[in-house]
Amino acid sequence: MMLMTRPAFEVVPIGGNCHTINDHGKTVAIVTSQGYIDWLLKSPMQEGPLLKSIRKETHLSYTLGLKLLLITPTPATLLRSFRCETADSGSVVILHGEGETEDGNFLSRTSAVLRTDAAASRYEWRLSTTLVCRAEKPVPVAWIEYNNVYPARAGLCLFWSRHKEYSCTLMTDRDGTVWRFPHQHTLHYTRKISKLHFAEGTMAGFFGEKTGSPVVIVEKSPLEPDWAICDMYYDLHCGARPVAPLQQGQSLVFVYTVKYLGAEESDRLLAQSRPIPILPEDFAQHDYPRLDLGLNTFNAPVGIDRPDEASTFRTDPPRRVWDRETGHSSKGSLRLTNEVPMENAWPAAPPSNIPPGSRLSISAKVRTLNVEGKGIFIRLKYHTFVWHPKPHVEWPITLESKPVNGSTAGWVTITVPDLKVPAEHFDYLVLLEVVLDGKG
Repeated sequence: MMLMTRPAFEVVPIGGNCHTINDHGKTVAIVTSQGYIDWLLKSPMQEGPLLKSIRKETHLSYTLGLKLLLITPTPATLLRSFRCETADSGSVVILHGEGETEDGNFLSRTSAVLRTDAAASRYEWRLSTTLVCRAEKPVPVAWIEYNNVYPARAGLCLFWSRHKEYSCTLMTDRDGTVWRFPHQHTLHYTRKISKLHFAEGTMAGFFGEKTGSPVVIVEKSPLEPDWAICDMYYDLHCGARPVAPLQQGQSLVFVYTVKYLGAEESDRLLAQSRPIPILPEDFAQHDYPRLDLGLNTFNAPVGIDRPDEASTFRTDPPRRVWDRETGHSSKGSLRLTNEVPMENAWPAAPPSNIPPGSRLSISAKVRTLNVEGKGIFIRLKYHTFVWHPKPHVEWPITLESKPVNGSTAGWVTITVPDLKVPAEHFDYLVLLEVVLDGKG
């Protein structure tokens, strides 16, 4: 029998208005200046380092553990104040974040309590988020999102497919049915989720990882609970469905638990889950060619009824068409047509994080007919998100193949210069575009 040790939490400033939460010489979580919590360790028994600094503040495509918030995403509040305290001889830590929307119409107050479960075998969070309306006139609000939860590597897309830790999101509805949503990037699940109904006691979370499933359990909600799943990152939007405009002085309190389920309970829920219905009209509306690692002949669609890490080229006739009759080695290609001179950039969505220290080589076969102007080429846009001094995206490298114009006798090869990712570039993404610049 293993003797469990009570936590001895301490909250330590590490510069830049960021903090670590440490327990017995290990960092359990990071709290950033933006009000993001990056929860690193699931259990007191788990090994981990004691962090004295961080390389970059947490955001959606750069999460080390499990991300949750001390602010509200919708209405979008910005962190105005942060304080923390410990209780019960250091076995409990309480974080307090207060946020405000830029227009001053809403305040958010979130308290996040970190402790261990009854068996002292796992850490878990209990949060309370209060949203206060201060607007002088009633404010129509289509949706409220009181938190946003995201586990590392849940949505790192095609370049990370072999590293994926999660395969689906599960949700329980008010009748106790467990619904399964496979992770894929093409079919947005909002229309599916909007037909379900939720209540206090229901939960949603990420499943498929062997050492535990992170879930959010709704304990108290003054409105009908609701969820949404981002089709790029798979972050879980924890929300509610308003029935009327919010009034001045109105206060809404959401109480919820964020924790990891063990393997036995995770397997039980997976076994009893039902796949969300994917209908023939869904396949018809999302019949797009896939972009994956290796050879792409554009004769197969992305999967919307199963886990699929491929990006996709969303068609937009007549400018962007999936041609299933014309191809180089098989029947399948992307056909771009410009009736007038213009830049027609067809992106593969979503962009993907790319591992540090890697090298990306891309070549393609193209054929042109009466193309005037610069021509057709492949473009790679290498980028990253940066918080400071203001949140923005930096685009340090753009690579292009040599363009082809006129009318080719057949298929010709174009090659993009290799993208070499430095080992220190731990948070970069690649957007790939097929571009026709001109007419033809």
